[in-house]
Amino acid sequence: MINKINIKEVASFNSIGVKLNLKEINYIFGSNGTGKTTISEFLRNKKDQRFSTCTIDWENDKSDFDIFVYNKHFVEDNFNIRNEIKGIFTLGKESSDKLKEIDEKNRDIKKHEEKIDNIKENLKEKEQQLNALRADFQEKCWGLKLKYDDKFKDAFKGFRDKKVKFMEKCIYEAQLNQSEYHTYDKLLEKVNSVFKAPSDKINTISEILYDISLETNTIFQTTIIGKKDLDIAKLINNLNLSDWVKQGQIHVENANGICPFCQQVLPDKFKEKLDEYFDETYAEQLDALNSSIRMYEKETIDLIQKCQSLNNSDIPFIDKNKIANISDTISSIHKENLLLLEMKVKEPSRNIKLKSLTSYLTQINLEIKHANIKISETNRVIDNIEEEKEILVNELWRFVVEENKSYFSHYMHYSNKIKKAIEGMHNAIDEKEKHKDALKNDVIRLQSQLISILPSISYINSILKSSGFTNFQLAESDEKGSYKLIRENGEDANETLSEGEKTFISFLYFYQLLFGAHVKDTINNDRIIVIDDPVSSLDSNILFIVSNLIGHLKKVLRYDGTTHITQLIVLTHNVYFHKEISFNKAKGTKKLSDESFWILRKTDNISYITEYDDNPIKSSYELLWNELKENPNSIAAPNIMRRILENYFKFFGNVDIDDITKDFPIEQKVVCGSLLSWVHDGSHHMNDDLYVDNNHESNSIYFNIFKQIFVNCNHQSHFDMMMGDFEFSLATEEVTEHEVKSIYKQAVASME
Repeated sequence: MINKINIKEVASFNSIGVKLNLKEINYIFGSNGTGKTTISEFLRNKKDQRFSTCTIDWENDKSDFDIFVYNKHFVEDNFNIRNEIKGIFTLGKESSDKLKEIDEKNRDIKKHEEKIDNIKENLKEKEQQLNALRADFQEKCWGLKLKYDDKFKDAFKGFRDKKVKFMEKCIYEAQLNQSEYHTYDKLLEKVNSVFKAPSDKINTISEILYDISLETNTIFQTTIIGKKDLDIAKLINNLNLSDWVKQGQIHVENANGICPFCQQVLPDKFKEKLDEYFDETYAEQLDALNSSIRMYEKETIDLIQKCQSLNNSDIPFIDKNKIANISDTISSIHKENLLLLEMKVKEPSRNIKLKSLTSYLTQINLEIKHANIKISETNRVIDNIEEEKEILVNELWRFVVEENKSYFSHYMHYSNKIKKAIEGMHNAIDEKEKHKDALKNDVIRLQSQLISILPSISYINSILKSSGFTNFQLAESDEKGSYKLIRENGEDANETLSEGEKTFISFLYFYQLLFGAHVKDTINNDRIIVIDDPVSSLDSNILFIVSNLIGHLKKVLRYDGTTHITQLIVLTHNVYFHKEISFNKAKGTKKLSDESFWILRKTDNISYITEYDDNPIKSSYELLWNELKENPNSIAAPNIMRRILENYFKFFGNVDIDDITKDFPIEQKVVCGSLLSWVHDGSHHMNDDLYVDNNHESNSIYFNIFKQIFVNCNHQSHFDMMMGDFEFSLATEEVTEHEVKSIYKQAVASME
């Protein structure tokens, strides 16, 4: 059925338009020209380009309903001057057993449809749960994207712009990625080496060589002294004066036999003994010492320079701060060792031990080794860059998979559970649809044995006869599957029908069509019924018959479990007809749960609609007062005032409205007479552009006069009861002399 109708930007409906939230049975009351036919025409021909801005919202998005619309266009389409009328296929009454079987199967079909609808509702809930679960997982995945996007953007390429694409990639990788897992820090290293790799290969760094043996040269621990087997040697060695004596030897040359230190006469041949003490062996050892020092110093300086050169190079992967610190340490140790060596040179008999640079050299070469490993890896990557990129991308996604593992497990567990339930529901729907289709085929088979256009002729003619229409009837046409209208003598009657006869026969035809179809195969289609003013040109007894038929439709819709009628919409301007069809026994004007009540109005040529909690049409007299209160500026205000005055003073009080001014003071007679002329003119003439005085201000003036009539006739209490707290925005307590003259001129002009 239809949940909601939205009518806008067509006829008198503006861009805001009207919205109707519908129930199973709906009543729309409105005067002629307010837009009722526009609504029914939209439902009759909703695909017409005129209604491109209008919409229908269907319950459960199910729109496979046939909409049957009765309005003036239906009459024109089916009862024009041509004689043939489409036949209506309905079920005959010949076989009660078959009809009973058809009813039972139709009830089963309805039950299956209800079960299918229930399953679809549950299915919708499950799909919403799945969508919510998927949306939550999508946000979790996107959170990882935002967290690692800056570093992993090369791997995320192609999946960075849309959440759903990134989520789908996460699902794919979680199911298939078997790459090696690396820590985040390790991956960052690989990202730098692969995605930021240089285009040219890098030369490896040579190991720094250093002769460690120079540090442990035995000469540095050798006690260098003179010849031991001399008599002088015993004294020098015992006193450990070798270095002191050696330094004094150079002074003996010019001492002229006198000791340069104590100024005593030197022993005979003392100089020769000294020269013999510091023999060639001593000299060779000194030469060896000096040579070793020079070699050590050269090797150490070379080591320091290599460290500095390494630190100043642009070779990647080297920890230059570490190299600089080691280089500074080596330089410091080198200086300490030089001081020791200077002491050794001054005192050859002294034994010294140099601080070793071995451990620091080892650290430098280890750093070089690590750098060379990275350089070799980089060069290998350069040689296989595309393959390496692919491997790294997979490894990065493997990292994301591990980070996403708990979210993915939760999502897969519950999504598989929900999908399994959804699959079961789809299977259940398919099974029930198959069973329902089988039942429908059975119904069609049974109906084919009973379907005919003749029962409709019999039904319609019986209604016509019982309603007093005896001078024409429906008959089977010579054209197969069609009807014709004939007189008692057999002559064609279609062209000579009165307006009332055509209205009544067209409605009976429409009513019979609701339980049949023009095409056999569509007789079981679900249908929505729209009836727009079916009582135009009908007298009261026929109006009662039409009301009765619509009442039967309501009962069928509410209580017949086999019917294909699912919704009823009735539009009318006739108060009596509205009351007849909307009255509910024991409930009166109270609205039932399956009903909706609306009043359609038009002000300033714009239609609008109001929904009511109860039936708003209580009596035509009340309706007139309500309409006057709600639309005091309407162009219909003259007609409303006239009908109120006629109803109250003439019908209720037997007072002619033309005589109500008799006892008025002379100055008010003209005003009252002008009102009556105005309301007569407004209710009996066309309101065209020449009627310039029917505006808001004149309505206000005449409303005040209208009220004054009740006051002067001593019926103000009735006026106050009917109008309640209503106040006209421009109404004044008294009519000015200028207004009286103006109104008098209008009255005279209108009566001429």
